[in-house]
Amino acid sequence: MPSNVGVACGYTTPLQGISRYTKTIHQSGCIDVACNGNQQFGMAEAAASQADATVLVMGLDQSIEAEFRDRKDLLLPGYQQELISRVARASRGPIILVLMSGGPIDVSFAKNDPRIGAILWAGYPGQAGGAAIADVLFGTTNPGIYLLDVSSEMDSNFNKFSLAGLIIEHQC
Repeated sequence: MPSNVGVACGYTTPLQGISRYTKTIHQSGCIDVACNGNQQFGMAEAAASQADATVLVMGLDQSIEAEFRDRKDLLLPGYQQELISRVARASRGPIILVLMSGGPIDVSFAKNDPRIGAILWAGYPGQAGGAAIADVLFGTTNPGIYLLDVSSEMDSNFNKFSLAGLIIEHQC
């Protein structure tokens, strides 16, 4: 019987996908998705200050969210929010935030940052995900979506979350 469980024979990362379109400068800002330290932030800021545009790929993985592994909040783990803000300040060009997660993430801080021009939620995109992300970023394809929990933000009046069904939010 066929199964979709297992390790893919090949995987295209977002960096590999974007590199098909343009020259890239790559610098990790965190050691892993938990982002428990900010030791690499200076190098990420330096890379962003040299780039014509900056793509930040952030989010979660199954060490943070999975069946029987509840999250305590909807925030990005560790120092990811600080990394995004610091790189956005250092960047000399437009910033695109790509989010990878299976559930909602509160990125209202990024939505309200005028330096961040677009937010793309990619889910857990699979083996060709990096190519798909790059195709969206460079306009080769226009994504469609039918999910509810794409972006979350805190509604302070009711102390609950308001969910929007948008995959890309573009700020002018």
